Amino acid sequence: MEKWHPTQQIGVGEIMTATEVANGSPAGRKFFWLAVGIVLVTGLYSGGWFLAADQIEKRLPGYLDENRASGLSGECADMEVRGFPFRIGLFCDKVRLDDRRHGASASFGALRTAAQVYQPGRAVIELDGPAEIRFSPGVSISADWTLMHASLKATLSGVDRTSLAYDNLTGTVRSPLIDRALGFGANHGELHLRQNGEDLDAAINVEKLDLRLEDGPSFAPPANIAADLTITGTAEWLQGSALSPHMLRGTKGELRQVTLDMGDGMSARLSGPFSVNGQGLVSGEFSLMLNSISAWRENLVKAVPEETDLINNVANMLAALAGGKDEATVKLNVRDGTAFLAFVPIGVLPPL
Repeated sequence: MEKWHPTQQIGVGEIMTATEVANGSPAGRKFFWLAVGIVLVTGLYSGGWFLAADQIEKRLPGYLDENRASGLSGECADMEVRGFPFRIGLFCDKVRLDDRRHGASASFGALRTAAQVYQPGRAVIELDGPAEIRFSPGVSISADWTLMHASLKATLSGVDRTSLAYDNLTGTVRSPLIDRALGFGANHGELHLRQNGEDLDAAINVEKLDLRLEDGPSFAPPANIAADLTITGTAEWLQGSALSPHMLRGTKGELRQVTLDMGDGMSARLSGPFSVNGQGLVSGEFSLMLNSISAWRENLVKAVPEETDLINNVANMLAALAGGKDEATVKLNVRDGTAFLAFVPIGVLPPL
């Protein structure tokens, strides 16, 4: 039997080495150099990605340590950089932040971040609960959620815009100003911030907000709240500067719209310019639109029975201004935290 040899099926002249490809036909040379280029680019890209990941893992702890002297510190437990080949992101099992300058601290669960390599100015972030946040003197917030994620767009000058969304948020607020902790919850919420020149635009949306004293009944039916406003001269807040519990003090802006929907036809809308003085007291001239005055009266009397006389007086005044209708649009003046309706004080706003 004749012995089989590979050259009987593939001609010897058809077998080409890499050198022959490079030195042979123009098409062969192009293929060879294309393959070489792909290998080089892949190698350089891979090396660059792992170098960047290594620098993040080495430099971030050092950066946090350097800021410790200025009163800022943080911890990213079990830090790891992942995402190769097309993403790069920081992962931590736990996150802790301390700001001794303002007497604030915070701790969270796992952190996951990701940015596309070809779009490093855009990033997405996921943060797990539970969270413990403390402000001096004696204010603490405990919170948890099923999902919290954020996105941001940055330029060479810093963060240009950012968004935050969460689902099934629950928690409590404790303060020396209140005897019992205040409980809160929301099915869903969003916060959107963007620079608008030197100003800051903000949009807020909260679905089914529920407020109650700890272990007590809700103050009112769950409410849907939406707000759209501009705060003058505060665009630098997106760079993380001047952030504190009282950062709104000394600011002014425009409240384009705040809406409150309590269900069963009860809704309210507020708009107008505002300012906050150095003590955190709000002033402004607002337009207030209120639907279903009778339902507001009934529910507020149930929620705060000790203010029944005031609630009835305000409701009667609104009905009179509305010509007997069950909805009204009136001017609401707020001066140094006290709200007036037609020169009659109807409430005091707490300092911000």
